[in-house]
Amino acid sequence: MDTAVAIQSLVRGYGALKVIDRLDMRVPTGSIYGLLGPSGCGKTTLLRVMLGRLAPWAGSVDVLGANPGARGAPVPGSAVGYAPQELALYNDLSIHETLLFHARLHGLGDETFAERLAWLIEFLDLPEAGSVVGRLSGGQKRRVSLAVALLHQPRLLLLDEPTVGVDPELRTRIWSHLTEVADGGSTVIITTHYIEEARRAHRVGLMRHGVLLAEDDPQTLMAERGDATLEETFLALCRREVAA
Repeated sequence: MDTAVAIQSLVRGYGALKVIDRLDMRVPTGSIYGLLGPSGCGKTTLLRVMLGRLAPWAGSVDVLGANPGARGAPVPGSAVGYAPQELALYNDLSIHETLLFHARLHGLGDETFAERLAWLIEFLDLPEAGSVVGRLSGGQKRRVSLAVALLHQPRLLLLDEPTVGVDPELRTRIWSHLTEVADGGSTVIITTHYIEEARRAHRVGLMRHGVLLAEDDPQTLMAERGDATLEETFLALCRREVAA
């Protein structure tokens, strides 16, 4: 199977603080990769390195066949859709204007945009398209941010805690759609602290203190220890790391 993201011995931090420490990671093309770990473990920093927003201090990063930010690389660009944990929306624009702005950046035609806009509003249970972003609730704004990432149907989706504050029914719909996206050949990397929902991913990376404690498909990780839940596996790996 082709590899969408390959990272070797990555080191990155801020100032004197090392956040990611010699991390190795592999994400197969056409898969959902669940990146799990507590707040502050380096998940968001790792996504920013994949986007080319942060340069590695050491190690190599290959995303869709190239180093992010290199001349001619597909990332950053329309090949990737990113829903950040922190909201990056214009509060004075409507939902329609927000999505139209990004549609123009990605070269979507009027007919395609109209179809995607209607689908996203229904799928993500958003208010009417003319609603001003600044007047939306926090949860609605997060769903608009997710709509921006999904809008142009990119080859790679990087989603940072997209299901925070989302009701269980919509969370299930989102995961079902991500499965369809992966089945269509695109790749999804999703961070979450809802450990059990990540059992729907094809592959998970259990992250703590800037390193991956383990990386494999969820069922294999649980079966190795005879655990009933992925949370049990994660907690056991954390205790093993502390003991070491």
